[in-house]
Formats: sequence, structure tokens, C-alpha cells
Amino acid sequence: MLQIRGLDVYYGAIQALDQVNINVAEGEIVAIIGSNGAGKSTLLRTISGMIRPRQGAIEFKGEDITKVPAHEIVQRGIAQSPEGRRIFTNMTVHENLQLGAYIRKDAQIESDLEAVLDRFPRLRERFKQNSGTMSGGEQQMLAIGRALMTRPKLLLLDEPSLGLAPLLVAEIFRIVLDLNADGVTVLIVEQNANRALEIAHRAYVLETGKIVLEGTGQELRNDPKVKAAYLGG
Repeated sequence: MLQIRGLDVYYGAIQALDQVNINVAEGEIVAIIGSNGAGKSTLLRTISGMIRPRQGAIEFKGEDITKVPAHEIVQRGIAQSPEGRRIFTNMTVHENLQLGAYIRKDAQIESDLEAVLDRFPRLRERFKQNSGTMSGGEQQMLAIGRALMTRPKLLLLDEPSLGLAPLLVAEIFRIVLDLNADGVTVLIVEQNANRALEIAHRAYVLETGKIVLEGTGQELRNDPKVKAAYLGG
């Protein structure tokens, strides 16, 4: 579904990604783990079209999207739930979800809205509430729900568990598994490496802009280097 080849990304003179190669097959959960500053969020922003690479290619479903504008990438079926949630805090839950469907003209918007509310009952409870007054976990659910309103084929999740209490972290990862079981392909960037590798079919380790390891989630959980660097063992 997603194929990235030789991706180089710079911020001015500083190289953020160095010859990154990644594959995501349809139906997979693929995790990207790494420390702060490794380039994980840069990778997702580049896939989403918010950053232009200096070199390399990004293909989605067999088509080159390397230079496609961000709004067209959403139309093609890639949606991102960004780090820090970035919901519109001065708008209601309903309004945030409506904005997720801004590119759509089809007749299924209301049924998809109901499906999101069924998946996230707390959002239904707070449907008319100003989203800035909700808890961090509820805002994360809203960010994911807003992305789902685009009807994505590929969902990009950037640090979905960041700053959440352990019970809410467990709930977010359960939601990711449920979404995948319903047919959504997921590329997840996550500092909680243990939980990410637990649910991932495959995973990559990104260090200072380079892919240094790849394998199944279980293989990387058992890798001594990964254990020492990211799993606290």
C-alpha cells in the first residue's frame, strides 16, 4: 500500500531523514519507534505532504505522491492524527468531526459520524461540548475520530499515547487493534515502544534519521539492542 524509497528530508542545512526505506502492506499495523529527535514525526509529515523531501519517492497504492499537495493526499486515502492532537479547542466535538469530513461530498457522512460515535462513546456523551474542556484521553479519541471521518485507507498515528494515563493508553491501543480488524491499515509512530511492538505486525527502528533495524514486532521486542535502548531491559 505504501512504499518509501531513499527518502532524504532537510530542515535548512540539517538532515532529518537519511535514505529512509519503508513498506506498509494493506491490512498491516506497522510501527516506527525511536527516541526524541529521531525523525519519526518528520517521516509522517512528509508522507502527509506537509514537508517536501529533497530526494526519494513515496508511492501510495502504486501511484507517486511525493509532490502531491497535502489536501489531495487526504483525498487519496491517507489521514493523520497528529502529535499533540491539534484539535480545534474552541469548537465542539461535533464541529471537529464535521471538519474531518470537509473533503467529502458523499451521502455516507452522517452514517460515518454515527460509526465514530459508536466507536468512541465518550465523544457521543460530549458531542456538543467545547473540545478544549475535555481530558487528554478524550481529545486523543477526538483526533483519531476526526481522521476517521476522512474514510482513510491508511491511518497515520503520531504518538497517540503521549501524556495519557496507563488505563487510557491501554484503551487507545485497543482502539488501534479494533480499527485494524475493521480493515484500516495503520502506520504508528510511538515512544511507548513496548506497546507499539506488541500490536505491530512489523516495525522499524529510526535513529538520527536512519532506519537501523526492521522486523516483526515480536522480533524487535526480543532484540537485545531494542530491549536495552527502548524497552528498559
